[in-house]
Amino acid sequence: MLLSSSVWRGNARWWFAGGLLLGGLTAGFVAVMLGSLARPVVPEVVGAVLVAAVLAVIAGQELGLYQLPLPQNARQVPQSIVAEGGRVGGLQFGFEMGTGVRTFMTSGLPHVLLVAVFLFASWPHALLAGVSFGAGRAWMALSRLWRRDTEAWDDDLARRDRLIRVVLTAVSAAVLGLILWDALSGRL
Repeated sequence: MLLSSSVWRGNARWWFAGGLLLGGLTAGFVAVMLGSLARPVVPEVVGAVLVAAVLAVIAGQELGLYQLPLPQNARQVPQSIVAEGGRVGGLQFGFEMGTGVRTFMTSGLPHVLLVAVFLFASWPHALLAGVSFGAGRAWMALSRLWRRDTEAWDDDLARRDRLIRVVLTAVSAAVLGLILWDALSGRL
């Protein structure tokens, strides 16, 4: 992983994490802004059915029932960012990764969140969702770096992957259920 390479000297990892948070915040901002244009023409019940349908499809994938290609920019980190290193490279890569438009996505759950933010979230909730997405990506990358033995971290993640996916899917379903309940009750 790029973060465990020699490029990440000094504070670059914190610039990277900051970029992830800013990228997530930007994604939440764009989703709620565009959603503000769509909400007046999409009935809440139709939106709720759409979010539930996307969740059901993604949950099946997360639980290993089938494999679907995820919409993503499945590219490796460009050499230009590696060459930059330091603050600029870390911030740029973190921002791009935090928006969800750079590198691989290992889960479809953020896509469900994006649909829910687009169709239902208020500005504060959308920005919180975006920052949370960036924070989740930062936590994964930084926890691997802090472990020092990255191979052991990778092995532990591989052993617990199924459990992690089940827990995250259940938590996502519960949170989305609350969002939909609030939206349909007119309180969001």
